[in-house]
Formats: sequence, structure tokens, C-alpha cells
Amino acid sequence: MEITLEEAAFGVEKEITIPRNEQCPDCKGSGAADEDSISTCPDCNGSGYVRRTQRTHFGIFSTSGPCGKCRGEGKYIKEECKECDGTGLVHTRKKITLKIPPGAEEGTNLRIAGAGEAGERGGTQGDLYIVLHMKQHPVFEREGDDIHAKVKLPFTVAALGGEIDVPTLEGKARLKIPPGTQSNTVLRMREKGIPYLHNHGRGDELVEVVIEVPDHLTKKQKKLLEDFAKEGSKGILGKVFG
Repeated sequence: MEITLEEAAFGVEKEITIPRNEQCPDCKGSGAADEDSISTCPDCNGSGYVRRTQRTHFGIFSTSGPCGKCRGEGKYIKEECKECDGTGLVHTRKKITLKIPPGAEEGTNLRIAGAGEAGERGGTQGDLYIVLHMKQHPVFEREGDDIHAKVKLPFTVAALGGEIDVPTLEGKARLKIPPGTQSNTVLRMREKGIPYLHNHGRGDELVEVVIEVPDHLTKKQKKLLEDFAKEGSKGILGKVFG
């Protein structure tokens, strides 16, 4: 089953429909039209096995094996159930409510007891196993219980510092940017990642900031940047030449 990153993080209930064999309601899984149609197998006398004797040049050999008439069950059905043709099973579709726990990850295997195939001749119901797969997320990449995201950062905020809005699994959150932050710097947001499976606590969100350079500037903005560049050049020359 494919689930989203948010469903894996916080858990979800899903209703699914599966095809499966169930016990025939008419014969209760016996395969017989009625109780009188079930009798002791005449070939094996109810033992489920028959003995065969063979004479050879070396003597007489006896072997035993499952009875062919009753297939080793010891019971013989004279008249089969019309609903299931004597199999004791009917094919149907079953709705099941599945609970996915918070913190589920790729390959998580969920077992639902008694939700599998019915056993033959009234045997117990088997189990259903569901393997989870994660859908690709448009914003986040998961690594264990941590998630990674890339966000654009205005170059003025990178230089001066400040706060920006960043996406999280629970909506927008404020992230503090230190002055002088360089492009591709990774900042950590504690406990904004995936909850631990069967445990307390959460992973982190790792935000990689990519400095965004504007491609359209007004005359005033260009003048300010030119002045800034000149001031920067003077500072560098002053350090070089004293």
C-alpha cells in the first residue's frame, strides 16, 4: 500500500477492500449439502490412509499413503454443497479498516490477524500482511526519522540575518537566519521531523538555504549595490595596503 509522508508521520486509518476466500455460509465450510451427506470413507474406514501390498521376486512389500477417495480426511462427501461445489469456500470481497501507526516507514509490515484466507474444510482464518511504501513528496525527502527541505533565502536576509517562513509537516514555521549565512548552509529545526515508531520523540527537519539573487533591480537598488560594492573594495584594499 502506498501512503503519503504525512500519513506515515502522524498515522492514519484507511478502509481497504480485498478479495479473499471465506467459509461457505451454507455448509459452514464442510463442503457437504447437509450433515447426512458426510460419511466415513469406505476405502480407508475413516483412517485417511490405505495400505497397499505388492508381491515381487524379493518378497511381499506393504506401503501406506493418503487415501485417494477422501484425500486423507477420513470423511467422504456423498452430496456436495451447491453454493461452493464442495470446496467449503466462497470467493468474496471484504472491507477492512487498517490502522497505520505514526512513524511508519518504507517496508513497514502490518499484520492483521484473522483477515486472510479461510482454511479448508472449516479451518481457521489466516492472517493478512500489508507492506507499506512511501509516495514521493514534492517538498521533503526523508532520511530515517529526519526530513530534508530546500528553501530560497533573500540575499539581504542572508547578509543581515532575520527570520523566514519555511514549510514543515504541520504547516509553516519561523526559522531564524544568522547574519552572514552562506548559500547551501543547513539549519536544523528540532523535533519537526517524523515521530519515532513505537517510541516517544521525533526526528528533526534539516533546512538547506539557497540564496536567491534578484534578476530585476530598480535604479535605486542598483545604486545602493554599487555603493556597497565600492565600500567593500575599499575595505579590502585598506587591508592589503594598510
